[in-house]
Amino acid sequence: MGNKAREPTHGTMRKRIDEILEEVKTAQAQKVHVKEIQGRIAPHLEKEPSLTVPLIEALATVASPQTAQLLLDMLQRAERKDVIRAIKRSLYRLKQRGVRWKEELAEAAPVLRPPEPGEPKGYLGPPDAAGSRVVVVVRPRVQGGVRAFLGIVNDLEGIQRFEPNDLRTKGVNPFIDALSSEAFPVVEAPVGYCVQVLKETAELTKRLGKAVPLSYQDAKTGWKEIVWNGSVPIIYHHIPEDTLRDQEGRLRESRSLHGVPPFSSWFLNPEPVRKHVEAVKEAEQSRLALTPQQRDARLHDVYVTALQELFPDDARLLWKRRLEETAYVLLQTGREKDAMTALSAAVDLQKPLNTLNPNPFVWALLLKSIYALIEPQRVETRQETGDSRIITP
Repeated sequence: MGNKAREPTHGTMRKRIDEILEEVKTAQAQKVHVKEIQGRIAPHLEKEPSLTVPLIEALATVASPQTAQLLLDMLQRAERKDVIRAIKRSLYRLKQRGVRWKEELAEAAPVLRPPEPGEPKGYLGPPDAAGSRVVVVVRPRVQGGVRAFLGIVNDLEGIQRFEPNDLRTKGVNPFIDALSSEAFPVVEAPVGYCVQVLKETAELTKRLGKAVPLSYQDAKTGWKEIVWNGSVPIIYHHIPEDTLRDQEGRLRESRSLHGVPPFSSWFLNPEPVRKHVEAVKEAEQSRLALTPQQRDARLHDVYVTALQELFPDDARLLWKRRLEETAYVLLQTGREKDAMTALSAAVDLQKPLNTLNPNPFVWALLLKSIYALIEPQRVETRQETGDSRIITP
Protein backbone atom coordinates (compact mmCIF):
# COMPACT_ATOMS: atom_id res chain seq x y z
CA MET A 1 0.00 0.00 0.00
CA GLY A 2 2.75 2.42 0.95
CA ASN A 3 4.60 1.78 -2.30
CA LYS A 4 1.73 3.24 -4.30
CA ALA A 5 2.15 6.64 -2.67
CA ARG A 6 5.69 6.78 -4.00
CA GLU A 7 4.94 5.72 -7.57
CA PRO A 8 6.99 7.78 -10.04
CA THR A 9 5.41 10.46 -12.15
CA HIS A 10 4.84 9.73 -15.83
CA GLY A 11 7.94 11.69 -16.86
CA THR A 12 10.12 10.04 -14.23
CA MET A 13 8.79 6.60 -15.16
CA ARG A 14 9.61 7.19 -18.82
CA LYS A 15 13.14 8.22 -17.90
CA ARG A 16 13.67 5.18 -15.67
CA ILE A 17 12.38 2.82 -18.36
CA ASP A 18 14.69 4.38 -20.95
CA GLU A 19 17.62 3.90 -18.59
CA ILE A 20 16.80 0.23 -18.05
CA LEU A 21 16.32 -0.31 -21.80
CA GLU A 22 19.78 1.12 -22.45
CA GLU A 23 21.16 -1.26 -19.84
CA VAL A 24 19.48 -4.18 -21.61
CA LYS A 25 20.73 -3.10 -25.04
CA THR A 26 24.29 -2.71 -23.75
CA ALA A 27 24.18 -6.14 -22.12
CA GLN A 28 22.89 -7.75 -25.30
CA ALA A 29 25.61 -6.06 -27.36
CA GLN A 30 28.16 -7.53 -24.95
CA LYS A 31 26.63 -11.02 -25.38
CA VAL A 32 25.59 -11.13 -21.73
CA HIS A 33 23.52 -14.23 -20.89
CA VAL A 34 19.79 -13.83 -20.31
CA LYS A 35 20.19 -14.95 -16.71
CA GLU A 36 22.62 -12.16 -15.98
CA ILE A 37 20.44 -9.57 -17.75
CA GLN A 38 17.57 -10.63 -15.52
CA GLY A 39 19.83 -10.19 -12.54
CA ARG A 40 20.49 -6.62 -13.60
CA ILE A 41 16.80 -5.84 -14.14
CA ALA A 42 15.51 -7.45 -10.95
CA PRO A 43 16.70 -4.76 -8.48
CA HIS A 44 14.97 -2.03 -10.50
CA LEU A 45 11.63 -3.87 -10.44
CA GLU A 46 11.92 -4.79 -6.78
CA LYS A 47 12.54 -1.15 -5.90
CA GLU A 48 9.84 0.22 -8.22
CA PRO A 49 7.20 -2.48 -8.94
CA SER A 50 5.09 -0.01 -10.92
CA LEU A 51 7.76 -0.12 -13.67
CA THR A 52 7.13 -3.82 -14.39
CA VAL A 53 4.34 -3.68 -16.99
CA PRO A 54 5.55 -0.46 -18.73
CA LEU A 55 9.07 -1.94 -18.98
CA ILE A 56 7.79 -5.20 -20.45
CA GLU A 57 5.82 -3.23 -23.05
CA ALA A 58 8.87 -1.07 -23.83
CA LEU A 59 11.03 -4.19 -24.38
CA ALA A 60 9.02 -4.77 -27.58
CA THR A 61 11.06 -1.92 -29.09
CA VAL A 62 14.32 -3.85 -28.58
CA ALA A 63 13.90 -6.16 -31.56
CA SER A 64 16.23 -9.11 -30.96
CA PRO A 65 15.95 -12.85 -30.19
CA GLN A 66 17.66 -12.15 -26.84
CA THR A 67 14.75 -9.88 -25.88
CA ALA A 68 12.30 -12.62 -26.80
CA GLN A 69 14.17 -15.11 -24.61
CA LEU A 70 14.15 -12.61 -21.74
CA LEU A 71 10.38 -12.18 -22.10
CA LEU A 72 9.80 -15.93 -22.38
CA ASP A 73 11.62 -16.47 -19.11
CA MET A 74 9.59 -13.71 -17.47
CA LEU A 75 6.45 -15.43 -18.76
CA GLN A 76 7.50 -18.68 -17.08
CA ARG A 77 7.98 -16.92 -13.75
CA ALA A 78 5.11 -14.41 -13.84
CA GLU A 79 1.98 -14.92 -11.76
CA ARG A 80 0.18 -11.61 -12.16
CA LYS A 81 -2.40 -11.58 -14.93
CA ASP A 82 -1.53 -8.07 -16.10
CA VAL A 83 2.16 -9.01 -16.33
CA ILE A 84 1.38 -12.19 -18.29
CA ARG A 85 -0.80 -10.23 -20.73
CA ALA A 86 1.89 -7.58 -21.16
CA ILE A 87 4.56 -10.21 -21.91
CA LYS A 88 2.36 -11.91 -24.52
CA ARG A 89 1.64 -8.58 -26.19
CA SER A 90 5.35 -7.73 -26.35
CA LEU A 91 6.21 -11.14 -27.81
CA TYR A 92 3.49 -10.64 -30.41
CA ARG A 93 4.88 -7.22 -31.33
CA LEU A 94 8.41 -8.64 -31.63
CA LYS A 95 7.08 -11.29 -34.00
CA GLN A 96 5.39 -8.57 -36.06
CA ARG A 97 8.78 -6.85 -36.30
CA GLY A 98 10.23 -10.00 -37.84
CA VAL A 99 12.04 -11.29 -34.74
CA ARG A 100 12.29 -15.08 -34.61
CA TRP A 101 13.42 -17.23 -31.70
CA LYS A 102 13.41 -20.73 -30.30
CA GLU A 103 10.55 -21.38 -27.93
CA GLU A 104 12.90 -22.07 -25.04
CA LEU A 105 12.67 -20.76 -21.52
CA ALA A 106 15.89 -19.76 -19.82
CA GLU A 107 16.52 -21.10 -16.36
CA ALA A 108 16.79 -18.17 -14.01
CA ALA A 109 15.73 -16.93 -10.64
CA PRO A 110 12.33 -15.25 -10.57
CA VAL A 111 12.45 -11.61 -11.59
CA LEU A 112 8.76 -10.83 -11.10
CA ARG A 113 7.27 -11.34 -7.68
CA PRO A 114 3.62 -12.22 -7.10
CA PRO A 115 1.51 -9.39 -5.73
CA GLU A 116 1.62 -8.89 -2.01
CA PRO A 117 -1.50 -10.05 -0.19
CA GLY A 118 -3.87 -7.33 0.83
CA GLU A 119 -3.44 -5.15 -2.25
CA PRO A 120 -6.58 -3.31 -3.43
CA LYS A 121 -8.12 -4.33 -6.73
CA GLY A 122 -10.28 -2.60 -9.31
CA TYR A 123 -12.92 -3.70 -11.80
CA LEU A 124 -14.67 -1.95 -14.69
CA GLY A 125 -17.60 -2.63 -16.96
CA PRO A 126 -18.32 -1.04 -20.37
CA PRO A 127 -20.81 1.85 -20.66
CA ASP A 128 -24.31 1.11 -21.86
CA ALA A 129 -26.25 3.18 -24.40
CA ALA A 130 -27.13 5.74 -21.74
CA GLY A 131 -23.54 6.06 -20.53
CA SER A 132 -23.88 4.11 -17.27
CA ARG A 133 -21.23 1.61 -16.17
CA VAL A 134 -20.00 -0.41 -13.21
CA VAL A 135 -16.86 0.59 -11.29
CA VAL A 136 -15.69 -1.47 -8.30
CA VAL A 137 -12.84 -0.86 -5.86
CA VAL A 138 -12.02 -3.73 -3.50
CA ARG A 139 -9.92 -3.10 -0.40
CA PRO A 140 -8.80 -5.51 2.33
CA ARG A 141 -10.13 -4.98 5.85
CA VAL A 142 -7.90 -5.05 8.90
CA GLN A 143 -10.30 -7.42 10.64
CA GLY A 144 -10.35 -9.79 7.67
CA GLY A 145 -12.24 -10.05 4.42
CA VAL A 146 -12.65 -7.13 2.04
CA ARG A 147 -14.85 -4.13 1.46
CA ALA A 148 -16.07 -3.84 -2.12
CA PHE A 149 -17.18 -0.34 -3.09
CA LEU A 150 -19.72 -0.60 -5.90
CA GLY A 151 -20.22 2.46 -8.06
CA ILE A 152 -22.73 2.93 -10.86
CA VAL A 153 -21.54 6.00 -12.73
CA ASN A 154 -22.87 7.86 -15.73
CA ASP A 155 -20.95 10.13 -18.10
CA LEU A 156 -23.90 12.55 -18.30
CA GLU A 157 -25.36 12.38 -14.80
CA GLY A 158 -22.40 11.62 -12.52
CA ILE A 159 -22.50 9.09 -9.70
CA GLN A 160 -25.86 7.33 -9.74
CA ARG A 161 -25.16 4.81 -6.99
CA PHE A 162 -22.31 4.13 -4.58
CA GLU A 163 -22.32 1.62 -1.76
CA PRO A 164 -19.88 -0.44 0.32
CA ASN A 165 -20.25 -4.23 0.54
CA ASP A 166 -18.38 -6.25 3.17
CA LEU A 167 -17.40 -9.63 1.76
CA ARG A 168 -15.26 -12.62 2.51
CA THR A 169 -12.16 -12.67 0.31
CA LYS A 170 -13.54 -15.69 -1.54
CA GLY A 171 -16.74 -13.78 -2.17
CA VAL A 172 -15.17 -11.19 -4.49
CA ASN A 173 -15.34 -13.28 -7.67
CA PRO A 174 -19.01 -14.24 -7.18
CA PHE A 175 -19.77 -10.58 -6.43
CA ILE A 176 -18.15 -9.45 -9.70
CA ASP A 177 -19.80 -12.30 -11.62
CA ALA A 178 -23.19 -11.15 -10.36
CA LEU A 179 -22.51 -7.68 -11.79
CA SER A 180 -21.44 -9.06 -15.17
CA SER A 181 -23.39 -10.24 -18.17
CA GLU A 182 -22.37 -11.62 -21.54
CA ALA A 183 -22.94 -8.25 -23.20
CA PHE A 184 -21.54 -6.18 -20.32
CA PRO A 185 -18.72 -8.11 -18.63
CA VAL A 186 -16.96 -6.57 -15.64
CA VAL A 187 -13.20 -7.05 -15.92
CA GLU A 188 -10.23 -6.44 -13.67
CA ALA A 189 -8.44 -3.12 -14.18
CA PRO A 190 -5.71 -1.22 -12.34
CA VAL A 191 -7.22 0.03 -9.10
CA GLY A 192 -5.65 3.44 -9.67
CA TYR A 193 -7.55 3.82 -12.92
CA CYS A 194 -10.82 2.73 -11.31
CA VAL A 195 -10.35 5.39 -8.64
CA GLN A 196 -9.54 7.90 -11.39
CA VAL A 197 -12.85 7.13 -13.15
CA LEU A 198 -14.73 7.57 -9.88
CA LYS A 199 -12.99 10.89 -9.24
CA GLU A 200 -13.87 12.14 -12.73
CA THR A 201 -17.50 11.20 -12.23
CA ALA A 202 -17.62 12.78 -8.78
CA GLU A 203 -16.36 16.05 -10.29
CA LEU A 204 -19.09 15.82 -12.94
CA THR A 205 -21.66 15.29 -10.19
CA LYS A 206 -20.50 18.48 -8.48
CA ARG A 207 -20.53 20.48 -11.74
CA LEU A 208 -24.13 19.44 -12.26
CA GLY A 209 -24.97 20.91 -8.85
CA LYS A 210 -25.79 17.52 -7.33
CA ALA A 211 -24.61 16.10 -4.02
CA VAL A 212 -21.91 13.44 -4.09
CA PRO A 213 -23.05 10.39 -2.05
CA LEU A 214 -21.78 10.45 1.53
CA SER A 215 -20.59 6.87 1.13
CA TYR A 216 -18.27 8.04 -1.65
CA GLN A 217 -16.96 10.92 0.48
CA ASP A 218 -16.14 8.43 3.25
CA ALA A 219 -14.51 5.95 0.90
CA LYS A 220 -12.26 8.39 -0.93
CA THR A 221 -10.42 9.35 2.27
CA GLY A 222 -8.83 5.91 2.16
CA TRP A 223 -7.77 6.25 -1.46
CA LYS A 224 -5.27 9.08 -1.14
CA GLU A 225 -2.33 6.75 -1.73
CA ILE A 226 -3.94 5.17 -4.81
CA VAL A 227 -2.96 7.18 -7.86
CA TRP A 228 -3.01 6.72 -11.62
CA ASN A 229 -0.24 8.25 -13.70
CA GLY A 230 -0.88 6.32 -16.89
CA SER A 231 -2.94 6.95 -20.00
CA VAL A 232 -6.49 8.26 -19.78
CA PRO A 233 -8.39 6.48 -21.23
CA ILE A 234 -6.52 3.35 -20.13
CA ILE A 235 -6.81 1.58 -23.48
CA TYR A 236 -3.97 3.70 -24.87
CA HIS A 237 -1.73 2.13 -22.24
CA HIS A 238 -2.22 -1.13 -24.16
CA ILE A 239 -2.80 -0.07 -27.78
CA PRO A 240 -0.84 3.02 -28.84
CA GLU A 241 -2.99 5.59 -30.59
CA ASP A 242 -0.52 6.00 -33.46
CA THR A 243 -0.96 2.36 -34.50
CA LEU A 244 -4.60 3.06 -35.42
CA ARG A 245 -4.26 6.26 -37.41
CA ASP A 246 -4.97 6.16 -41.14
CA GLN A 247 -6.33 2.59 -41.04
CA GLU A 248 -9.24 3.17 -43.39
CA GLY A 249 -10.13 -0.50 -43.69
CA ARG A 250 -10.43 -1.00 -39.96
CA LEU A 251 -12.33 2.27 -39.62
CA ARG A 252 -14.86 1.16 -42.25
CA GLU A 253 -15.32 -2.10 -40.35
CA SER A 254 -16.41 -0.16 -37.27
CA ARG A 255 -19.96 0.07 -38.61
CA SER A 256 -20.24 -3.73 -38.31
CA LEU A 257 -19.69 -3.47 -34.54
CA HIS A 258 -23.39 -2.68 -34.20
CA GLY A 259 -24.06 -6.33 -34.88
CA VAL A 260 -22.22 -7.51 -31.75
CA PRO A 261 -22.61 -6.76 -28.03
CA PRO A 262 -22.42 -4.41 -26.31
CA PHE A 263 -22.69 -2.11 -29.36
CA SER A 264 -25.80 -3.90 -30.64
CA SER A 265 -27.67 -2.45 -27.65
CA TRP A 266 -26.37 1.09 -28.19
CA PHE A 267 -28.95 3.57 -29.49
CA LEU A 268 -29.26 7.34 -29.31
CA ASN A 269 -31.65 8.89 -26.82
CA PRO A 270 -34.97 8.62 -28.72
CA GLU A 271 -36.38 12.02 -27.74
CA PRO A 272 -34.04 14.25 -29.81
CA VAL A 273 -34.16 11.66 -32.63
CA ARG A 274 -37.95 11.83 -33.10
CA LYS A 275 -37.78 15.13 -34.98
CA HIS A 276 -35.59 13.52 -37.61
CA VAL A 277 -37.72 10.38 -37.70
CA GLU A 278 -40.61 12.50 -38.95
CA ALA A 279 -38.39 14.05 -41.62
CA VAL A 280 -37.35 10.58 -42.80
CA LYS A 281 -40.98 9.44 -42.96
CA GLU A 282 -41.91 12.46 -45.05
CA ALA A 283 -39.04 11.83 -47.44
CA GLU A 284 -39.88 8.13 -47.79
CA GLN A 285 -43.61 8.68 -48.22
CA SER A 286 -43.39 11.66 -50.54
CA ARG A 287 -45.89 11.46 -53.36
CA LEU A 288 -43.77 13.57 -55.64
CA ALA A 289 -42.57 11.84 -58.78
CA LEU A 290 -39.04 11.11 -57.63
CA THR A 291 -36.62 8.65 -59.06
CA PRO A 292 -35.02 6.21 -56.59
CA GLN A 293 -31.82 8.25 -56.88
CA GLN A 294 -33.66 11.47 -56.05
CA ARG A 295 -35.40 9.88 -53.09
CA ASP A 296 -32.11 8.51 -51.78
CA ALA A 297 -30.52 11.93 -52.15
CA ARG A 298 -33.37 13.52 -50.19
CA LEU A 299 -33.06 10.91 -47.47
CA HIS A 300 -29.32 11.45 -47.33
CA ASP A 301 -29.87 15.16 -46.79
CA VAL A 302 -32.16 14.34 -43.87
CA TYR A 303 -29.53 12.02 -42.39
CA VAL A 304 -26.81 14.64 -42.71
CA THR A 305 -28.99 17.25 -40.97
CA ALA A 306 -29.64 14.78 -38.17
CA LEU A 307 -25.92 14.02 -37.91
CA GLN A 308 -25.06 17.68 -37.53
CA GLU A 309 -27.73 18.34 -34.91
CA LEU A 310 -27.32 15.16 -32.85
CA PHE A 311 -23.52 15.08 -32.79
CA PRO A 312 -22.16 18.48 -31.77
CA ASP A 313 -18.61 18.42 -30.43
CA ASP A 314 -19.57 17.48 -26.87
CA ALA A 315 -21.65 14.50 -28.06
CA ARG A 316 -18.93 13.42 -30.48
CA LEU A 317 -16.35 13.37 -27.67
CA LEU A 318 -18.80 11.59 -25.37
CA TRP A 319 -19.19 8.69 -27.80
CA LYS A 320 -15.44 8.73 -28.39
CA ARG A 321 -14.80 8.07 -24.68
CA ARG A 322 -17.48 5.39 -24.60
CA LEU A 323 -15.76 3.58 -27.46
CA GLU A 324 -12.38 3.87 -25.74
CA GLU A 325 -13.64 2.52 -22.42
CA THR A 326 -15.45 -0.34 -24.15
CA ALA A 327 -12.33 -1.18 -26.17
CA TYR A 328 -10.46 -1.84 -22.92
CA VAL A 329 -13.11 -4.30 -21.73
CA LEU A 330 -13.12 -6.04 -25.11
CA LEU A 331 -9.34 -6.37 -25.01
CA GLN A 332 -9.45 -7.89 -21.52
CA THR A 333 -12.05 -10.45 -22.62
CA GLY A 334 -9.98 -11.64 -25.58
CA ARG A 335 -11.79 -9.68 -28.31
CA GLU A 336 -8.70 -7.89 -29.58
CA LYS A 337 -9.99 -7.38 -33.13
CA ASP A 338 -13.22 -5.75 -31.93
CA ALA A 339 -11.21 -3.67 -29.46
CA MET A 340 -8.93 -2.32 -32.18
CA THR A 341 -11.87 -1.69 -34.52
CA ALA A 342 -13.73 0.25 -31.83
CA LEU A 343 -10.60 2.19 -31.01
CA SER A 344 -10.05 3.11 -34.66
CA ALA A 345 -13.51 4.70 -34.67
CA ALA A 346 -12.67 6.53 -31.44
CA VAL A 347 -9.40 7.89 -32.82
CA ASP A 348 -11.26 9.16 -35.89
CA LEU A 349 -13.72 10.97 -33.62
CA GLN A 350 -10.93 13.25 -32.45
CA LYS A 351 -11.71 15.21 -35.61
CA PRO A 352 -14.97 17.09 -36.23
CA LEU A 353 -17.46 14.95 -38.12
CA ASN A 354 -17.18 15.13 -41.90
CA THR A 355 -20.63 15.13 -43.49
CA LEU A 356 -19.19 14.00 -46.82
CA ASN A 357 -17.40 11.06 -45.25
CA PRO A 358 -18.83 10.61 -41.75
CA ASN A 359 -17.40 8.32 -39.11
CA PRO A 360 -18.83 4.88 -40.06
CA PHE A 361 -19.60 3.85 -36.49
CA VAL A 362 -21.47 7.07 -35.70
CA TRP A 363 -23.28 7.03 -39.05
CA ALA A 364 -24.56 3.50 -38.39
CA LEU A 365 -25.51 4.49 -34.83
CA LEU A 366 -27.53 7.41 -36.17
CA LEU A 367 -29.36 5.42 -38.81
CA LYS A 368 -30.21 2.43 -36.67
CA SER A 369 -31.53 4.81 -33.98
CA ILE A 370 -33.78 6.51 -36.53
CA TYR A 371 -35.15 3.31 -38.03
CA ALA A 372 -35.61 1.65 -34.66
CA LEU A 373 -38.26 4.31 -34.01
CA ILE A 374 -39.84 4.05 -37.45
CA GLU A 375 -40.02 0.30 -37.57
CA PRO A 376 -38.20 -1.83 -34.97
CA GLN A 377 -37.59 -4.65 -37.42
CA ARG A 378 -36.22 -2.32 -40.09
CA VAL A 379 -32.76 -2.06 -38.53
CA GLU A 380 -32.31 -5.82 -38.33
CA THR A 381 -33.57 -6.31 -41.88
CA ARG A 382 -31.30 -3.62 -43.32
CA GLN A 383 -28.26 -5.03 -41.52
CA GLU A 384 -28.96 -8.56 -42.74
CA THR A 385 -29.45 -7.50 -46.36
CA GLY A 386 -26.59 -4.99 -46.35
CA ASP A 387 -28.76 -2.15 -47.65
CA SER A 388 -26.11 0.56 -48.07
CA ARG A 389 -28.70 3.34 -48.00
CA ILE A 390 -29.29 2.63 -44.33
CA ILE A 391 -25.99 1.32 -43.04
CA THR A 392 -23.32 3.18 -44.98
CA PRO A 393 -22.85 6.86 -45.77
